[in-house]
Amino acid sequence: MRGYDWYEEISYSDELSQGDLIYDCPIPLPSSGVYEELRQVESDSGQTAEIEEPVDIQHANIVVMTQSCDIEQNKVDSLIVCPVWTLAELVEARQYFEASKAREQLRQGREPSFHLLNEYISETIYFPLSVVEFHRLYALPKEYLQSVASGTALRLRLLPPYREHLSQAFARYFMRVGLPIDIPKERVKDYK
Repeated sequence: MRGYDWYEEISYSDELSQGDLIYDCPIPLPSSGVYEELRQVESDSGQTAEIEEPVDIQHANIVVMTQSCDIEQNKVDSLIVCPVWTLAELVEARQYFEASKAREQLRQGREPSFHLLNEYISETIYFPLSVVEFHRLYALPKEYLQSVASGTALRLRLLPPYREHLSQAFARYFMRVGLPIDIPKERVKDYK
């Protein structure tokens, strides 16, 4: 059986594609009080005013989710990215994943808000089993991400078919439909 490589190594490049991993990326986020301050300013005057709350900077490992064709053809100014956690971090943060059965569900793609990525080990990079989280996503300017990526000595890019598998899991997460009233289990179970 022929093997498929999961990743390729990218060095000091500002070229971005879907499935690119960027480590320790600074993500500017409005501080906790900015939305309340903005709501108050808007309701008091109907005018937009300067917000005094600072911006928080969080650092995260991220993966680019925006389609490569949109990036290459300059159809987007911002890229959608999702945070990536090591499997060990996920297990530590969520007790549910301490159970091997839960981790197997994750491996099989049955945890819709997460996607498991394989480990990668070379002489220059160690990337442990990791998990993409779809609960949180960020839109960051393309030029900003290109600048961050170009300053990275070595990073990974997810290769086909694993890149497309990640994209499909992302799409499944967002296309879920929750019904207000479902068909009762008993109705189908006891159907004759």
